[in-house]
Amino acid sequence: MEKLSPVVREAFGIRSARREKGYYLCNADYDEGGIIKVHITTDTAESIRLQHSVKEHLAIKGFPHTNRYKLTKTGQPFITIGRETYVAVIQPQGQHELDFDNDNAVLMAFEALARFHIAGINMPQKNISVAIPLPEVYARQLGELAQAGKQARRVSRMSDFDVAFIKHSPHTTKTIQHAIDLLEKTSYSSLFSQAVAQTTLCHNVLKEENIQTTTGATYINNFAQSSIDHQATDLAALIRRYAQRSSRNIPINRLVATYDNIYPLPADAVDILRAQLIFPWSFMKLVNQYYSKKRNWAPNGLHNRMDTILSERESYENYIEKW
Repeated sequence: MEKLSPVVREAFGIRSARREKGYYLCNADYDEGGIIKVHITTDTAESIRLQHSVKEHLAIKGFPHTNRYKLTKTGQPFITIGRETYVAVIQPQGQHELDFDNDNAVLMAFEALARFHIAGINMPQKNISVAIPLPEVYARQLGELAQAGKQARRVSRMSDFDVAFIKHSPHTTKTIQHAIDLLEKTSYSSLFSQAVAQTTLCHNVLKEENIQTTTGATYINNFAQSSIDHQATDLAALIRRYAQRSSRNIPINRLVATYDNIYPLPADAVDILRAQLIFPWSFMKLVNQYYSKKRNWAPNGLHNRMDTILSERESYENYIEKW
C-alpha cells in the first residue's frame, strides 16, 4: 500500500493523502469536521453497510459520537478495487484510545455507553442478529466444560494445561452454575424479550480501541459485531474490561450509578450484572480454544495464558465481591 489509488481519491473526493502505518490521512473536497482516514478493510460490503446504518441511526437519535463514514460520490460507504475494499472515516482531531487508569475518562465512557444504548433503541436495521439469551449461553458453556474434562482425562499423557484445567474446572463449574441460578431469580427473560421487541442495540466489543476519547467527548466505534440484546450485556462487559485493565480505583457501584443516572436500570439489575461479571469468560474462551477439534495453537503459549488468568482471578473476584 504505497500510494493511494487515483480511483479511491476520486471516489472519496480526496485532494491529498499522507501515508501512515496501515492507513492514509487525507484532505477532502469539503470539510466535514475532523480528519479523513482512508484504509483497507477486511469487512464485507454487507458489514460496512450495516455499520454505516448503525452510525447514521445513532446520529439521528442523538448520539453523534461515532467515526462516521465519508461516502463516495455515488453515495456508498466503501469502494472496492480488485480484491481490496477501502473505507473513509471522519475522525475527530486528538482522538485516542480510552485510558482505563484515567478515572474521569472511564466515568465519561460509562455515560457515553448509556447514551449509546438510549439512541440504539428501535434500531431499524433488519440484518442485525439477535443475541443468544444468557441462560442458553451459560448452559452450553457448562456442557462444553464437561466435554473438555472428558477430553483431558482421555489423553495418555496430560500436558501442563490439562493438569491445570482439571484442577480448576470444579471451581469454574460451580461459578457457571451460580451465574445460571442468579439469572433464574431475576426478570432477565422478560427483559431480554423486551429488548428484542424494541430492537435494542448492543455493541459487544467494548475494548479500548473501540472507545475513543477527545476533549469533552467519548466516541464509540466499530459496530461489526453488534447485535440485538439487553443493555446489561454491554454494561457488564465494560465493567469487566475496566476490572481487567485498570488499577480499580472506582468501585463498581459508582460505575453502575454513573450509567444508571442517564439510563435507569431494571430493579433487579444487580443480580443480572453480577451473573455476567462472575461468569469465567476468559477461562472458558481459553479452554474452548485448547480443546477444539482444530487445534491451531501453541501449547506453551496457551499454558502461559492459563497461568495469567488464574493468577488474576482472585484479585478480580475480590473486586466483584466488594460490590
